[in-house]
Order: sequence, then C-alpha cells, then structure tokens
Amino acid sequence: MTAPLAMPTPESFLSVLRRHGLWPAALSSAVGVGMVSYRLDWSQSASYAFLVWNLVLAWAPYVIALAARVLMLRGHGLRVLAPLALAWLALFPNAPYLLTDFIHVHQRPVVPIWFDVALMTLFVATGWLLGLLSLEVWKQWLEERWGRRTAWAFVGVTSVLCGYGIYLGRVERWNSWNVLTHPSNLFTSIGAHLREPLAFPYLTSLTIFFGLMVPLSYVAYEALVARIRRPRTAS
Repeated sequence: MTAPLAMPTPESFLSVLRRHGLWPAALSSAVGVGMVSYRLDWSQSASYAFLVWNLVLAWAPYVIALAARVLMLRGHGLRVLAPLALAWLALFPNAPYLLTDFIHVHQRPVVPIWFDVALMTLFVATGWLLGLLSLEVWKQWLEERWGRRTAWAFVGVTSVLCGYGIYLGRVERWNSWNVLTHPSNLFTSIGAHLREPLAFPYLTSLTIFFGLMVPLSYVAYEALVARIRRPRTAS
C-alpha cells in the first residue's frame, strides 16, 4: 500500500517561485507594461499595445511549468504531468516569439525610435527569460529521472518544435489554441509543410534559427545560474 502524497507546504510554494525566477520575471513584466502605458499616454495611439497580450501569452508556459513543478515536488509521475507537458509544449513558442515583434519597430510620430527599441528589447528579454525558466523545470525533471543525455535531447527537440511553432505563428498566423479550435485545418497545413518544406518561405530558416538559439541561450543561462548558486569558498 503506497503512502499518501504529501501536501506542499507554503514554504515549498515560495521556494518554487523563488528558485524559478518569479520575482525578476514579474518585475521586468511590470516595468514593460508601465512603459507601454506611458507610451500610450505620450503618443495618444495604441501602437505597441499588442505587446501586453503577447507578454501574457509568454507567461502561459511559465505558469504551467510552475504548476508542474509543484506536482513534481508532490511526487506525481508522468501520468499526471503528461497533460501539462503537452499544454506547455503547445504554448512554449509564445515566449521566444516576442523576438519576432522587432519587425514592428520603425520611426513613428511623437515618440523617438530609441524609446521603442528599448521598450521592445525589454519585452523580448522578458519573454525569452520566461521561456528559459519554464524550460528549466522540465529539463531538470527529466535529468533527475532519465539522465542528462535524455534531458538535453528534450531541449534540442523542443527547440526545433519551438522554431516551427514560431513559423506557424509569425508567417502563417496560427495561434496556440488553434490546436483545439481548428485542429483539422492546422494539421492539414502541418502535413503540407512536412511533404514540401522548401516550398514555404521562411519555414526552414525560422525553424533552424530558433532551434539553435534556444538551446544555446539555455546553455548560457544554465552556466550563469550554476555560477550564482555555487557556494562561495573562502579564499
């Protein structure tokens, strides 16, 4: 007879939030939303208001990953975590997708372009951070259960799928929820991409670009986090 799963304590919830970067992500998000609000008042136009919604979508995979981490701490296995993993995988491209929003940056009336570049950079950095933080949860879990090689294989495959998802969103204008609302049309498009990938401009280049950038940035992120968390020894 198995022992009942332990309920997480308030300390464990706080530990999850602290260890997986909630506070810096929340702070940078708040600053970004504040800058958008200031820009709306400054320009009296709705330019860049879409960034707030894109940031909300970037938060979705991160929130799912935090929920999964709490379940991991309670000892739940793949049967419980699999639906969350699939939802996370479908939403994960929303985080690095913000990088493609740089196509909207150009000189506009009233507001100087340097402000818009700074605004966009903050949102892109925040979205990318949310993506890496959420990826870390699954990578660590896989590494604990099946080893480092399996975990890094997951990072690689996920990054390629992320690049393809960004292509679907930026070029073909599909949304993450279209998996549920228009599955037949979406999978028809995916089938066409698999049959003739070179017939679709940007499909290969975007998939490869993000398929490389995500794991490379994660390597840098993991090295930085390990350095920060390493106990300091007396000199």
